[in-house]
Amino acid sequence: MVESCVGPYRILEKLGSGGMGDVYLAEDTRLKRKVALKSLSETWLQRSGARERLLREARAAAILNHPNIAAIHDIVEAGDRAHIVMEYVEGESLSRRLSRGRLAAEDATAIAIQLCDAMAAAHAQGIIHRDLKPGNVSLTRDGKVKVLDFGLATSPPGLAEAHAVSSSDTTPSDSERLLGTPAYMAPEQLRRRPVDERTDVYGVGVMLYELLTGRRPFRGEGVVELGMAILNEPTPTAAQAEPSVPAGLSAIVARAMAREPSERFQSALEMREALRRLPPSLSDAPTLSAAFPWDARTARTLAGVRARPVVATLGVAGAAILGLVAYKWLRPPSQAAPSAEKPPVVAVLPLANVGGTPEDDYLGVGIADMLISHLAGVPGLTVVSRSATQEYEGRLPPTRRVSRDLGLSYLVTGAVQRSERRLQVSLTLVRPDDSVAWGQDFEGTLDELFALQRRVADGLAAALRPDLTPAERVGPARQPTADREAFAEYARARTLLERTDVSGNAAKAIETFQRAIARDPGFALAHAGLGEAYWVRYRETQDPSLTLKARDAAIEALRLDPDHAATRYALAVIYSETGRAEAAIEELRRVLALQPASDDAHRLLGTILSEQGKWEEALVELQHAVERRPLYWRNHAALGHLFYRTGRHAEAIAAFRRVTELQPDNSRGFQMLGTAYHAAGDEGRALENYLKSLERGPDARAYSNIGFIYYGQGKIAEAASAWEEAARLEPGSAVKHRNLGDAYARLGRRSQAHQAWERGVALAQESLRINPKDFASLSMLAVCEAKLGRRADARRHAAEGVALSPNDADTLYEKAIVHALADEPDLALSTLDQALKRGYSASLARRDEDLAALRSLPGFRALLGEPDSK
Repeated sequence: MVESCVGPYRILEKLGSGGMGDVYLAEDTRLKRKVALKSLSETWLQRSGARERLLREARAAAILNHPNIAAIHDIVEAGDRAHIVMEYVEGESLSRRLSRGRLAAEDATAIAIQLCDAMAAAHAQGIIHRDLKPGNVSLTRDGKVKVLDFGLATSPPGLAEAHAVSSSDTTPSDSERLLGTPAYMAPEQLRRRPVDERTDVYGVGVMLYELLTGRRPFRGEGVVELGMAILNEPTPTAAQAEPSVPAGLSAIVARAMAREPSERFQSALEMREALRRLPPSLSDAPTLSAAFPWDARTARTLAGVRARPVVATLGVAGAAILGLVAYKWLRPPSQAAPSAEKPPVVAVLPLANVGGTPEDDYLGVGIADMLISHLAGVPGLTVVSRSATQEYEGRLPPTRRVSRDLGLSYLVTGAVQRSERRLQVSLTLVRPDDSVAWGQDFEGTLDELFALQRRVADGLAAALRPDLTPAERVGPARQPTADREAFAEYARARTLLERTDVSGNAAKAIETFQRAIARDPGFALAHAGLGEAYWVRYRETQDPSLTLKARDAAIEALRLDPDHAATRYALAVIYSETGRAEAAIEELRRVLALQPASDDAHRLLGTILSEQGKWEEALVELQHAVERRPLYWRNHAALGHLFYRTGRHAEAIAAFRRVTELQPDNSRGFQMLGTAYHAAGDEGRALENYLKSLERGPDARAYSNIGFIYYGQGKIAEAASAWEEAARLEPGSAVKHRNLGDAYARLGRRSQAHQAWERGVALAQESLRINPKDFASLSMLAVCEAKLGRRADARRHAAEGVALSPNDADTLYEKAIVHALADEPDLALSTLDQALKRGYSASLARRDEDLAALRSLPGFRALLGEPDSK
């Protein structure tokens, strides 16, 4: 029987039992979060080497940090028992979901893609799961996959323990012989051969088979009979067991479940890419015939995935022809044009390559890119940048989710189909409620690609703004390049930039853009794309030389095409993040002259003006951003930050509350709302919202602010735990290391405190190498130096920070801390007075230990709005 408390973890209820022990829902009393506590049975721990294996494998799993993997937080030993503390996942197991029947193809595919992502992250660390099964996978309320029991069922490749114990074993004789759950085990596991990442690919394949068909691929009475079936019987296909499963998807499952590892996908990433290239088939969509399960949403490409042929027996041309017939047949017979009552907000997803080969993927991305450029010049439209939609690539999100996240009026989806030299482009305008507002097909030849693109863009513009004259709807008259191969290279590079999460894509995009420029040096969009690729590569490597290359490429693009607003916006971002604020403002003014409805430009301009202390000008720009796209959460967040920085806490609370209403599953929204309450002096509501933030996902800032609450309450060990978690989540943040150093110092751990502050110094200096005018980094550098006793350097850097942003309350406050730590009370008090007058929270200052030396001084309490105690 487990105790009511295990260390700092209070047991709330029992969740279940297994061969290794019991699982409980518990509360981390330090961080006020729910955790899952696996209490390992004494019988299990008494087995030879069990405790050592547990510690080794749990440590291995603890290094994994991925949104689809349930994290291991802690290992606690109490008496003779060991307890594993894991992330608590609210939702249901995949096995429980399967008890209600099989899943639709699109849902099963979305789950499998996330499983592949989780496995790829584990394999990158040399960890193999070896016990993938529905019982070890949970689904959160918003459909996110969480793989469980990683630390207890993994081991590096080539080190598989033939006699290790699975977390799911219930029969001792079986568990001593086999690792894993027999129904989901790969043949090499049954044969006790070495395992590698292809073993987990097999496990994903078996689960996907079960998700699609509602049954397991192999059956048998007992372990021996089941094992013989897996090793000897022909591997069934999902389409045989359930005819509604698309043939292409069934083929992927069959390959993943191949008996020989060499015949499977050779990595989880390879399997994921294969899944991404197949459009899911919806069970409730009409079909042309049982042999061709096509649906309307396939053609509309709701997720922007690269489609592949769904019938193995048809050639590319045949599939393309049938696809076109199906799309026209299933389109709603009557489609009203969008209403012109208010300016619409539009996003364009890459068009699916339906019925073609992967080499034709560039067509869908290139045409979508041209659509974005064209629509951006149409009066009265707010066009969402292509970068805003990149995070949805391959995730198969519903229209409602994309529209909500981006604050859209319409989502443009579609497909491009190539048959020999013929091209057909199908476009659809989808409302946030999934209803179709408009749709049209456009035909042409590959040789007429640019003319076809122009007709597509004109048709879409006319549908979105029917109130405008044809002349008003016309975008750029000049085609981007006369060289079709240069355009193909450009579009291929754009395809790579659509997936910057894939390692190496940015570097490949740079090379591909350069090939396009080599064919046509006057291709402005290729120069602009090259600048964007350099900037992405800079974000990956932090190589300062890449910022100059990004800037130069953008400048060349503007020399060739001065009226390209997207390039000017990209150049403004580069200027802003490299310390050239005035140049950034100038570019943004030009963007708004070209595109007055650009909420991105208004938001960035407002943010820069805010950093300069030009509060009223900043407020006007941020209000414009909200007016342009009122349902986009980032606009309200930027407005909330302005109110927060100027001490208008009630208005900040209202703005951040709006963020949580627009994004109820966004952890950052609740973290920001908590911060506003914290600054207003309401620690109760602040903590409530920080905990809501953590319920929605790990958030470094929420942990950091929880640490401040504990620190102010004198719970230094709890504060240190929270700040350690914050630093783990954001290892590159100087602020997190400064805070951690403070906690270590209060705990008497001076060596660790100095290490943390030194790390803060190093991180701040790294930021300043990129942007020498980053006043926030200068201020943080000064505080860390002051704590290390480097008073002269601290004073100089604090003064430089204030000189760059003389009206910023945070910068002034950090300068007051530097003076207080340097035993300069008069300067500290006068600077603190300036910070408070510019909106710094008196509530936060009142409890700050860095100002402890000032508390006994006359006037300190009055400065904070309290009478002097006498």
